[in-house]
Amino acid sequence: MILEMFQSFFHSILEGIGLGITLAILTGPGFFALLQTSIRNGYKFGIAFAVGVLISDSSLIILSYIGALQLFSDPKNNFVMGIIGGTILMMFGIFNVFQKHPLDLNERNGKIEKLIAQTSTIPVTALKGFAMNTINPFVILFWLGVVSVETTRYKFSELDIITLFIATLLTIFGTDILKAMAAQRITSFLNPR
Repeated sequence: MILEMFQSFFHSILEGIGLGITLAILTGPGFFALLQTSIRNGYKFGIAFAVGVLISDSSLIILSYIGALQLFSDPKNNFVMGIIGGTILMMFGIFNVFQKHPLDLNERNGKIEKLIAQTSTIPVTALKGFAMNTINPFVILFWLGVVSVETTRYKFSELDIITLFIATLLTIFGTDILKAMAAQRITSFLNPR
């Protein structure tokens, strides 16, 4: 009995890590926003963005698990939510394209740090990560689907399901931290263009 519990627990950790790695290699708007934030503002801001995404993903998993997102499982609502979420994401993209960033990324004096301190804060950056991840309809539908599959396919105990999602989220967060730090490292090779 104890051996079976341990095997189930270990299996849920491995499956969570596998799911997290799979999600970490997928690229979407969040991936590029994380890189952009890290390059422009530094890895601390990139990590703050990743914290916002982590909180968003955790919230969506919990809401999916308790069934509060059943609204999104109705095909009629999927189309409307897709249009709303897609429009918001397009607005973020358009804003980023037309926003001017006259910073010289190779400049290492105090001017950049002062400008960043005046225009961005770590909590605001975390809120941006949370908002961008939460309004993406694909993220909502993805977590709703994963939670539905995992709770019915394996008939895990609640502890196994919680373990699986904690392992998934920690894997995603860990890879996001690595992405933020890597983006910061390549800054010296970039020019404003």
